[in-house]
Amino acid sequence: MKLIRLLAVLLAFTLIAAACGDDGDDSSSDDVGTATTDAPADDPPVTTGAEADDTEPPAETTTVPPPPEESAESAITIGLQLEPTTLDPTVSPEGPIQTVELYNIIEPMIKIDADGQLVPLLAESWEVSDDGLSYVFNLREGVTFHDGADFTAEDVVYSLDRSRDQDGEHPFKLQLESVASVTAIDDFTVEIVLSEFSANFLFFMAQSVGMIFDESDAADLAEAPVGTGPFTFSEWVRGDRITVTANENYWGDAALLTEITYRYIGDPNALNNAMLAGDIQVIAGVSAPELLDVFASDDAFTVSVGTTNGEVTMALDNLGDELSDVRVRQALSYAIDRQEIIDGAYFGYGSLTGSFSVPTDPYYVDLTDRYPFDQDQARALLADAGFDGDLTLTMKLPPPSYARRSGEIIQSQLADVGVTLEIENVEWGVWLEDVFNGVDGVRNYDTSIVAHVEARDIIQYGNPEYYFGYDNADVQANLAAADAEPDDDTRYALLADVQTQITEDAASIWLFVLPQLSVTDAGVEGYVANSTSQALDMSQVAFNP
Repeated sequence: MKLIRLLAVLLAFTLIAAACGDDGDDSSSDDVGTATTDAPADDPPVTTGAEADDTEPPAETTTVPPPPEESAESAITIGLQLEPTTLDPTVSPEGPIQTVELYNIIEPMIKIDADGQLVPLLAESWEVSDDGLSYVFNLREGVTFHDGADFTAEDVVYSLDRSRDQDGEHPFKLQLESVASVTAIDDFTVEIVLSEFSANFLFFMAQSVGMIFDESDAADLAEAPVGTGPFTFSEWVRGDRITVTANENYWGDAALLTEITYRYIGDPNALNNAMLAGDIQVIAGVSAPELLDVFASDDAFTVSVGTTNGEVTMALDNLGDELSDVRVRQALSYAIDRQEIIDGAYFGYGSLTGSFSVPTDPYYVDLTDRYPFDQDQARALLADAGFDGDLTLTMKLPPPSYARRSGEIIQSQLADVGVTLEIENVEWGVWLEDVFNGVDGVRNYDTSIVAHVEARDIIQYGNPEYYFGYDNADVQANLAAADAEPDDDTRYALLADVQTQITEDAASIWLFVLPQLSVTDAGVEGYVANSTSQALDMSQVAFNP
């Protein structure tokens, strides 16, 4: 039946793709959503970013891949477009790493559940001192790593010290800046002392900086990660797939799947065709929303539209010769029609945001009206800054389709106000080197587009070394004060000031909030619709064809 269905709709796919002018180079992020089939113009979604090292980028697939070798009913294949370039989460912020590993292979002490609540994981419980500066974590006993080594407090000490090392490579080490010490009281008790109160400390501990691994396995994280999770790493065939298998010695509830294959298919049409053919059971992160109607009309599939933490951001190098001028950054903000980008690049899916926050954040401020689409205002600001039709900028775009499609629309919009935007489509490794990391601290870009999916990542605007190059002492002070503020109302007010200031400074241009678009086989059960972190938690997902 699935082969017949594939043949029946293949022509429809071809016609739609041709009408959209898709170049087959698109990629997307990977999160989840709530079952619906209509494009929610006003639904609040939330984030992904992604990065890489110097390994070879994945080879894109342009034809329907063969079915996986494992055909047992308890096995599942997930179709994704973005393949990680390393499996070491301590050196790269790539969302695709967390998709595979976080909560599945490598676990933190705390987990963000499907409702966005913090729940125990490797820690059974924790106590907080009255002043909020001391956290004592009571660890689970009887937990082993996948290689058989016992999990103890020393593993927590090693992992967190490595993550928070300010001279280290962890991309989110700033999140643990408030940690003064991590001490093993005994084999199953850890005390973490903060230098000052941190409102977000537990929240950050449930994400990549809190992932726990054995020091003896650290050297192999890039190629063969070892953790304590419900799935064990099996193999990585670069450019094709990553396979994990159920951990038979898992300390908690056993996984309902015996095996998961993460299949990387760069072309959205081939990805959809693989779904129709039954070769994959999940598309986690649909990059071609215009093709969703084919699945929505077939009861063999479930289409999900959910929320993420992803602000699709047009990054601006605030240190650049032209972009260091706030008038230029503000001019670009006025020159861009964000709703046209949502409609053209993501077919109406997604919602507007005016700053580096999403509507599901408790401190969100609606600043979407600060820069209305106003080409005359854009031209006036450019002229005031000394540019009258002679400004040229380079935009380096990573693989995701939301980035490349948005870039093409923005290129046209900026041309209308006299700005020439030269687009370079690059793979993740090049993007990391030129845009995110730079060489010896020097970055080679003017603008870029990427979805930042780390929850509550507004903290990055307090880091002048971050790739935005944004340096505002008031913002830094307010962010520090907000994290150190125990009163919610006061903290949210400080974060509201931060949002207002970075928007007034046009530190970046925030395009829209990335929705989580997914398609699952009707036999898939327990797949979580909304994304509350970068994880794609498969621990309690089942497949009953």
